[in-house]
This record gives sequence, structure tokens and C-alpha cells, in this order.
Amino acid sequence: MPKETFLNLPQAKREKIINAAIAEFADSPYERASLSRIVADAGIAKGSMYQYFENKRELYLYIMDLVYQKKKSFLQDVFIDSSDFFAVLKKYYKKSYLFAVEYPLYHKIINYYWEYYHEEFEQEIKESKDLREADFIRMLNDAVKSGQVNKKASPKVAFFVYHSVGKELIDNFLHLPTDDTGKHLQFIEAVLDILAEGLQVRKE
Repeated sequence: MPKETFLNLPQAKREKIINAAIAEFADSPYERASLSRIVADAGIAKGSMYQYFENKRELYLYIMDLVYQKKKSFLQDVFIDSSDFFAVLKKYYKKSYLFAVEYPLYHKIINYYWEYYHEEFEQEIKESKDLREADFIRMLNDAVKSGQVNKKASPKVAFFVYHSVGKELIDNFLHLPTDDTGKHLQFIEAVLDILAEGLQVRKE
């Protein structure tokens, strides 16, 4: 996390450092990201960076926190009404795709965090995975109780399927023209419909 010296910097200078770090961590996974490039882009001396952050790890965790706070804010209305399990999932994955479109650098940073495992973040990654799974399973169990989801469905398997398919749905369209966003959202919804039909309670 940042030191007081960083927090006391003028806002413009803080933002310049943050933007340089975001660009670097979006361009390279943590292990290959360079503090030298960050300070060069920010226009500061490398020694100054250590007055603001203990090391690259602390800078990276700070940027990750900013990225996830931005995504959390972007998705804040998804769970306002969680009574319809399948509607919530549709809204979540469609808005996650729109977040990736609107904030591509943030999306790349998140992807690198999950795809390029680094032992320095073993505990943080485990805690994040466990929290995601627990939130999903809690929603799923509520949906089972309300009769929306087949009670025989394995919560862990359902989480694996939605988590894996959801990521592919988002990344599948990012290289395509954004003027087709509407079609992409329809495709995402159609895929989620197929998953839902495999989970919903069926009449005997």
C-alpha cells in the first residue's frame, strides 16, 4: 500500500504515477512489469518511487485495489435485486463485458492477475477465489430454496462452469469492433440461457 509521502503528493502527480503503473501492468504480467518503465513514463526518479511505495509488490497491490474498486462501482447495481438468480447472472456477465470494453487496461490487469500465477500473491489469489465461490454458492443455494435451480445441481460444478464460460464470453469479443456490442450482448445472453436450461427445475 502507498506511503504517506505518496498520499500527500499533488493530485496531478499521483494520477501521473497511477496512470503509468496501470499502463505497465496492463502491458505485462507482474513478474515482467518494470518499475524503470513506470518511473520513466511518470517522469520521476526511480529513487522517488521507493519514497512512495515499499516495493513493486506494494505498488501492484495498490493498483489492483483501484482496479477492483472501479469494477465494483461499475457493477454496483447488479445485485440490488437478487431474487432472480438467472437474471442476476445475465446482468453480471453482460456488465462485466461492458466494463472490459470501457476500461480495457483494467480488464487486462485483472486477466494477468488470474492467468499468470505468481507465488508472491498466493494468499491473495486463494482468498479472492474462495470469496467468489462462496458468494456464488450462497446465491445458488438461495435459488434452490426458491425453486429456481435444480437441487441436484452441484454448487462447485455450477461455479466452475459459470466462472469458466463467463470469462471466455467476455474475452471472445474484445478484439471485435465495439459497434457490434449489441450483438455481442445478445450472444452472451443466449449462452447463459443454455446454461440456465441445464440448471432450472424441470417438470417430471
